[in-house]
Amino acid sequence: MKTNVSSALPRDEREVLREAFLEREGFAGVPLSPLPADCSKRRYFRLPSMLLMDAPPSHESTVSFQVMADFLRDAGLTVPCIYASDHENGFLLVEDLGELTFRKAIERGLSETMLYGEVIQSLIHLHQKVTDNTITLSSFNLNLFLSGTEVYLDWYGLPLSPQAKEDFQGLWRDAYHQQPKMPHSIVMRDVMVDNLMWLPSRTGFQRCGFIDFQDGVWGPISYDLVSHLQDGRRDISPQFAKDMVELYLKAFPELNAQDFWTSYALWGAQLSTRLLGLFHRLAKRDGKPQYTVHLPRVKATLEHNLSHPSLRPIRGWFQSVGL
Repeated sequence: MKTNVSSALPRDEREVLREAFLEREGFAGVPLSPLPADCSKRRYFRLPSMLLMDAPPSHESTVSFQVMADFLRDAGLTVPCIYASDHENGFLLVEDLGELTFRKAIERGLSETMLYGEVIQSLIHLHQKVTDNTITLSSFNLNLFLSGTEVYLDWYGLPLSPQAKEDFQGLWRDAYHQQPKMPHSIVMRDVMVDNLMWLPSRTGFQRCGFIDFQDGVWGPISYDLVSHLQDGRRDISPQFAKDMVELYLKAFPELNAQDFWTSYALWGAQLSTRLLGLFHRLAKRDGKPQYTVHLPRVKATLEHNLSHPSLRPIRGWFQSVGL
């Protein structure tokens, strides 16, 4: 169903589109409470019984969100139900999973071990159940891998020579090709504490609600553990992260643990490099300097990942430019 209004409109005219969508769905005049914005172009508004997602089609895909939500729900994970859609104009009415993010839950004194452990159990369940790419997700291929690292070149601000940039790209390309073979499954990509909701009325790992997965791809099972345990916005101890990985590995005794840790280091280094560039881009281009407070944490995480022997050439490159 469509509201038959063009989606390529300025923000004030998106208000008109929102109102038309809500009126069509029987919510004309219902008050909207805007939720805090994140680093994406999506906006959320709280209605009395659900959320309105406003995702401009030029930047976001509500189709991808719905496809992924339906698939993840069928696989047994907790994700928002979708009640109504206008994909042409970028609107969804979705289930409201509440306000208790994992960050808030930890701040209120809930056990970090319990919360993180339920995410690990969710990923174990997902990776055991979803082993075939039945919805033909795009692969986390070399181009996507390199585009993540190149955000660093584009936005970090180092005065690099053409040769240094070429070397950087070549080293990452080699690392991608040399990575150990890992089983593949859905990669949600943004399994971070601010994108996870705690639902204490449910049981087991279904108390963990996932709300950010529309950019999901098909890739190595190590990635979402990296996304969760190397969150650029929150510190956890290296030992705690190791314990969580070991919990995961116990569920997959056939996995070569050494290969898994090699993969974990590679994708962790790739993510940290991307975040260094992304947080600078948010500050310089998008007027969101608050993200630069996380840069020291991300640098430290990158250095830790680059200490893995398989990444010695990339570590040498970063040392040569003064990281």
